[in-house]
Amino acid sequence: MSIQAANPYINATVTASAGSGKTWMLVTRIIRLLLEGAEPGSILALTFTRKAAAEMQQRLSERLYQLATVEPAELARQLKDLGLDTHYELKARNLYEEHQYCDYPVRTLTFHSFCQDLLARFPLEADVPPDFSLLDSAELLIQQAREALFSDAALNMQGELAASLEQLMQLSGGLFNLDKVLNSFLQHRSDWWAYTDNRADNSESSFDYARQQMVQTLELDTDSLDSAPHFSAFFSDRTIEQLKTYAKLLALNPTKTNLQKADRLACCLATGPFNENSFAEVRICFIKKDGNVFALKDSATLRKKLGDDSADTLLELHELIPARILNTLETLKKIHTCQLNHHWFYCGEKFIEHYQTLKRQQRLLDFTDLEWCSYKLLQNSDNALWIQYKLDQQIQHLLIDEFQDTNPTQWQLILPLLEEMAAAEPEKQRSVFLVGDEKQSIYSFRRAKPELQLRASHWLTEHLNAQVFPLNRSWRSSPAIIHLVNAVFQQDEFKQTLPSFVEHRTHLEHLPGKVEALPLWHMTDLAEPDSGVYCRNPLKQPRPETPGIHQQEAQQIAQHIQQLVNNKTPVTEGNKTRALTCNDIFILLRKRAHVADYERALRDEGIAYLGTNRGTFLSCLEIQDMLALLSTLLTPFNNLALAQVLKSPLFSATDDDLQLIATVRNGNWFERIAQLSESLDEHHPVHRAWHYLTQWRALADRIPVHDLLDKIFSDADVHERYHRSTPEPLQPRVAANLTLFLEMALDLDGGRYPSLMHFLLYLRSLQRTQNDAPDEAPMETREPRVRIMTIHASKGLEAPVVYLADTINTSRDKSSLSTLVDWPVENRQPEHFQLIPSAKQQDNISAKLNQRHKDAQQREDANLLYVAITRARQYLFISGCQPDKGPFTNWYQPVFNALEQLTDNTGDAHLIYQYGESEPLNAETSNNPDTTEAGDEQPPFEINPALRQKIPRQKTQHIMASRATLAPSYADTTFQQNSLNHGSTDEDAQLRGTAIHRLLELLTSCNRHLNSATLKADILQQLANEIQPETDLQLENWFDIALQNIKHTNLQAIFSPDNALHVYNECPLQYPYKGQRVYGVIDRLILSEDEAVIVDYKTHASANAENLESLSQHYQQQMKLYSDGVKKLWPDRQVKAYLLFTECMSLFQMK
Repeated sequence: MSIQAANPYINATVTASAGSGKTWMLVTRIIRLLLEGAEPGSILALTFTRKAAAEMQQRLSERLYQLATVEPAELARQLKDLGLDTHYELKARNLYEEHQYCDYPVRTLTFHSFCQDLLARFPLEADVPPDFSLLDSAELLIQQAREALFSDAALNMQGELAASLEQLMQLSGGLFNLDKVLNSFLQHRSDWWAYTDNRADNSESSFDYARQQMVQTLELDTDSLDSAPHFSAFFSDRTIEQLKTYAKLLALNPTKTNLQKADRLACCLATGPFNENSFAEVRICFIKKDGNVFALKDSATLRKKLGDDSADTLLELHELIPARILNTLETLKKIHTCQLNHHWFYCGEKFIEHYQTLKRQQRLLDFTDLEWCSYKLLQNSDNALWIQYKLDQQIQHLLIDEFQDTNPTQWQLILPLLEEMAAAEPEKQRSVFLVGDEKQSIYSFRRAKPELQLRASHWLTEHLNAQVFPLNRSWRSSPAIIHLVNAVFQQDEFKQTLPSFVEHRTHLEHLPGKVEALPLWHMTDLAEPDSGVYCRNPLKQPRPETPGIHQQEAQQIAQHIQQLVNNKTPVTEGNKTRALTCNDIFILLRKRAHVADYERALRDEGIAYLGTNRGTFLSCLEIQDMLALLSTLLTPFNNLALAQVLKSPLFSATDDDLQLIATVRNGNWFERIAQLSESLDEHHPVHRAWHYLTQWRALADRIPVHDLLDKIFSDADVHERYHRSTPEPLQPRVAANLTLFLEMALDLDGGRYPSLMHFLLYLRSLQRTQNDAPDEAPMETREPRVRIMTIHASKGLEAPVVYLADTINTSRDKSSLSTLVDWPVENRQPEHFQLIPSAKQQDNISAKLNQRHKDAQQREDANLLYVAITRARQYLFISGCQPDKGPFTNWYQPVFNALEQLTDNTGDAHLIYQYGESEPLNAETSNNPDTTEAGDEQPPFEINPALRQKIPRQKTQHIMASRATLAPSYADTTFQQNSLNHGSTDEDAQLRGTAIHRLLELLTSCNRHLNSATLKADILQQLANEIQPETDLQLENWFDIALQNIKHTNLQAIFSPDNALHVYNECPLQYPYKGQRVYGVIDRLILSEDEAVIVDYKTHASANAENLESLSQHYQQQMKLYSDGVKKLWPDRQVKAYLLFTECMSLFQMK
């Protein structure tokens, strides 16, 4: 890495490849500026995201802290790395304190933050409200602007706006497309403003200017924009004679098709006047549906029937007439494009006016306003020079990160600052530093233009004598990854899309790594679906689904991840090597279309993950329950919402409970539960619902909604209820979503006491918007999780292991009815701004412009692949699904070709490229990710053995008499030892009983695959921490006993009941009995519609089929008390009690 790029006395542009340390270089440049005496407040570093700006500030603080605290020898080494000598030691020691306490520190901002600060300083000059607020989410205002636009048109149905909207809807193909093109215009309003800003005649409206430019672009005459004259012009006297001659000659070659065409032409020419329908009839005879001309071959048969002269005439006419038709069609397409854009310009500008008016009324600015108003302030305002001068006094050193993501408006905004620097006095120390990488430009949907980096580099070289520094040596990736990058992007197909690519290298020459192409899935690999006809109950039996091709790929990836984790794949971080965990793994996808398949595969394999769902927060079941609850409090007559609340974990009502409500004939359901509650037990779900809903309704219009929700969460113990009713892998997500729901109520309107109605309307409006719908809350969990994300979301991140999945995507042409903006980097405004017609209506000029846009998209597609591959540090795995229909974008093949080149293997379908060998992990390192290398010295310390002992279980104080006491079965080991001479101590038997009980509870409570190796390892580790067994062999034996019982065929009614409504493990039971209190824990309680089954586990080591009856005699009283307690809870159900002897896997029914 050339440290010369950090020299504060030169201007520099750095082209930095992925992982080459561009952020380190930028922070180093800031440190060098500070060490040379630059004022911190005169340094401005710009980037594009808040996360990147915060990371920049954090890295700067960390580096300054290191300089202040390291040993003198280390400080000298770090200064040497900075290109400095020891004369800077004292200054380096003091920098951290000076930076922490200075009044004007170094500013690391996003572009939008910089614009916001600029407009806040000069609001009057920028013509913005002095106390404006920033609009983070615009979707609701856009809806209101759309409604205002249509209302405006409806007030004058004969007006120009109504006519233009109607024409635009017809030309674009319907109401859906009308919304699409209007939204597209609004999204490109900054380009529209720039396109129409510098018109020569200021008296000319933006619409008229754009319309005239469109006419010139399409090479049309302003007076010939009506299609009707062109149809008439086609049917000139000469053309009519040619058509008649053609039809006559065609009939002389009497094939069926020729006779039909001749007859069609004769009928068309015999009737008049000639119009659009006549032209369509003629066109059908010469032009195919795909736009090509029908073939007419010069054959011997043709000449024999017509003669040479007539055949020559026919062939000549077959060339002349289609050419005339195609010319007319091209003119008509241009007219269509022109008319489409004229109406689009007019309606779009009106749409923008309504949107801007709504924002002005609320004193709001959005991100586009920040950029555009700042651009106008620095470029065209009357005070532009004075403002540039004021900024020039504050910004002495400008640094910009990720410059490839700059859009044209931002470049035109920065340019005046650069011009001011170029015009400053030479003796004044100023500097500019730009860093970026065109290969990582993947945000064209945000108007990013990577060509601006080269343009800026040339400008700085020409005006500020800037130097260019390339960084192509990675500090991130193993040689295995870098070799693949070189092999992929030096192929011929990428030489066109990435012409600036140069060979990469890495500093980590000794870091082992691997690249593997997993087998490609084809449609032929899918199993044939069962075509048999059968009947099923859709309420109990789901529709059988044949796994799709993406599900098969997802299962392959999940199994591969499981194998990596089980094999304790080594991962190297610095000088340390440890075992791989799920936290080290990314699964990268181009699109979210098949995310659910990958998530399902990971769940089935028992692998925790963090998903990539966007905008699905309000669709989650727990949030739907909360919305139904609030709706019920506001409108209690909403029976459907009330039924959902009753069935939710808040009250856990059963279908029988709902049927009971339905039997009451009078009133709505809220009134019915009021009648029923008087006759029900206070613990009945319906009674509980009435009790709490009545209280909450009374508070709904008296306290703010966030206080109301806080009381609901407290009264109903919402978090705990949802925790108990949610599968284990989803519990962190549900808890996080419920917390986020509370936060949304508090954040609405800045916490200004929103009403319940206002909060519900706000949430429902979010549900109707696609872009502003909130995302699910990030899960707060320490459990290692695989991260599934899109490639765009992974930008700036890295991981030891990366799976690049779904690498073959069906590609669709999305250019139809899209906005095309052609803004050359050397221009101050766009050259072209238009709406691209549908493919069938595209004229040649629009098609050429569109093709340039498609070429740019292909370059970005190659950039996306580059970004995906370079996220990997050590291991990269490629997988894909080959669709049976095209066209499609194939990333799998170029990567596979590169692997064939690297491995010199062209015959196998499964290729692996390995670089280096990882050191084997010892037992301690493999079980502890934080373990350092064996050579590292650790300070000795001792752990008190008492801290490893489990705290003994305390007996419940309220248990008075043994005859009326029901203790948990696993604590009752006295009888086991007194009645059986098995050669083991009381303590051994108690430990065995506790372990097997706990294992049965864990195995029956989890939702993971029972044969999963990770499940076994996790459960055994958890149990070992709880009971501290003497040997691991004991745990293995007990685990096998528990698993055999769960899988035993005769015990499936206990562990996998088909008709169970609820199943409870370790169910506590407490009730009064003859003046005393009975307390116990039922090992397993199974509730069906008409039965309650009690199962108590007995772990006698000597139990067998012969002695079960004698063993069970001791538990008669205990099981009777269990049964009596359950009967009190469910008096309408038959109670059955069983003892399960785990040693012989036998179930004994108690009488």
